[in-house]
Amino acid sequence: MAETLKATKREKTGKIANRNLRRDGKIPAVLYGDGKDVVHLELCAEQFDSIVRHGVKNITLEGDVSESVVMREVQWDTFGTEVLHVDFFRAGK
Repeated sequence: MAETLKATKREKTGKIANRNLRRDGKIPAVLYGDGKDVVHLELCAEQFDSIVRHGVKNITLEGDVSESVVMREVQWDTFGTEVLHVDFFRAGK
């Protein structure tokens, strides 16, 4: 069963913008695949943490982007306690 996650498009990218997002309790993410354009997203860290700790891979994004996705890669900090970035891949139909 796919979990639902609220995703918002983000305009700013780069190291400083991502650092500011994390400070505000958000996680930078990217959505790609299926021959469509890449979409840069921001996720709520608390909501994502509960999903990733349960081992869910299939996720439904809601908000600015409404798609069924597969979690492709999660980048953690050095100590493995905080998520730094997430890659999502569009689920094929």
